[in-house]
Amino acid sequence: MQFKQLTESVGFPNRKSGDEFYNPKQENDKVTFQELILWPDGAVQYDTPEQRDEALQRFQEQVQGKIFILNKPNNGMLGLYIVHMINVSSEDEYYIKYVKSVANPANILNSIPANIKGTGHGGYKFGSVSARKEAYAIKPSDIFTSEAPMSPDAIAGAIAAAQGIPEDLKAQMTNYLMALAKGNKNFIIQDGHKYKTVHENYTGEFAAPIAVITGQVTPEGSRLKAEQVLLGGERFANCKIVFPTSATEKLIDSKLVAPNGRTVGISSKAKSSGGAAASLAGLWDTIQQKRDDQDFQKVMSDYTGFIRLVETVVTMSAEAGLIQVCLESSLIDQQDASTLAEGIKKAKAGSKSTLEELTPRLQNLVSSYGADTDNPRYNIIYHVTAALSRQLSIKLDDLNPTQAVKELLNFSTMTQVYAGTSKTGEDIKMDTFKFVWPPQYEGKVVIDTAKNFTATEIRGKIGFKFK
Repeated sequence: MQFKQLTESVGFPNRKSGDEFYNPKQENDKVTFQELILWPDGAVQYDTPEQRDEALQRFQEQVQGKIFILNKPNNGMLGLYIVHMINVSSEDEYYIKYVKSVANPANILNSIPANIKGTGHGGYKFGSVSARKEAYAIKPSDIFTSEAPMSPDAIAGAIAAAQGIPEDLKAQMTNYLMALAKGNKNFIIQDGHKYKTVHENYTGEFAAPIAVITGQVTPEGSRLKAEQVLLGGERFANCKIVFPTSATEKLIDSKLVAPNGRTVGISSKAKSSGGAAASLAGLWDTIQQKRDDQDFQKVMSDYTGFIRLVETVVTMSAEAGLIQVCLESSLIDQQDASTLAEGIKKAKAGSKSTLEELTPRLQNLVSSYGADTDNPRYNIIYHVTAALSRQLSIKLDDLNPTQAVKELLNFSTMTQVYAGTSKTGEDIKMDTFKFVWPPQYEGKVVIDTAKNFTATEIRGKIGFKFK
């Protein structure tokens, strides 16, 4: 059975209480996200502008703290999108945006904009370490508009022409990559410590395939073995580099394409990151490529259940994938599945299901998992999916994911390159490229069915993580 793809929420609907935001103009100015309030509760919009304004006035009279209005309404904006924050002085702050409706809160607002009228407010951006790295548009998917194969010395030129990168950082990246393409990985990045983490995570993505082609990775024996097994008689030195242009590429950061058409993927990781976490999408690629190989048949037969799980999660939406896995795990039947799919569709349109609309089995699930039913965003259909996701984790415990992932990676055409830096004063060198093949990881693989399923929303797909 197939279900229609449904859009996953992003922006403030996907934030959790306690997430930190910072003022880009003054990093010590921080706020902590508390909740997203969508009004009217239980509907997608007010009937009239007067109803909207009366509700907002009551809200302003009832809450304590600072209130910031982000935009000027017109008569067609009949919904209120309210972000509740707490500042460093433990004061409440509310940021209110007039919207047409609250039917689809995803993508309405991802941060608090700067220059709020009448305040000179500096705005706030999501302040985690990873989010701050994302502020620089220096991923390959931001630099390249096509997947045309390139020589190592062409990469620096593409970065030099890119927009949105601080000029000093751009100069550091281009000068280093030009030197690396000429065989000089000991090039000193002057004042590079300022951007050390950025270099390890992003410059490393551009540098890794160059280092493999030019033979500047260690150990050399691993590189030669991969070359012999993966390239069909060709050499890495003769390869061209391709950077996937899709920002959603799940497993590899670049590809090496040999003259004979053979392709080897590269996952570029910072040296300090431990083990590379292979994604389900990457595992699915391996399964598709190898399923007809004779020596892969034992893996197919030994891990049928895990392979089927990977296929379902990768090829279906978060909502439809959960429903399908629960069907195949006998947690629900066809009637339950149809009721869930219809209820989720209804929720995406801004409506809420009732207990009476659920099947008896789904009604029983509500009492099996505690949820905050007073939350204005509570929806009983999401309460059911949250409860199902917890039961599913028990059902999937027998799939032996740790061994399955290990066996699948042994057939992968992906290599790992761990980039590392060394520091001298304020200067750095990115002089370490550890080459790993077959791909490795550390710890136990755990199927994560619950993280993205709450009583207020579905945030993402079933995943798996390394412990």
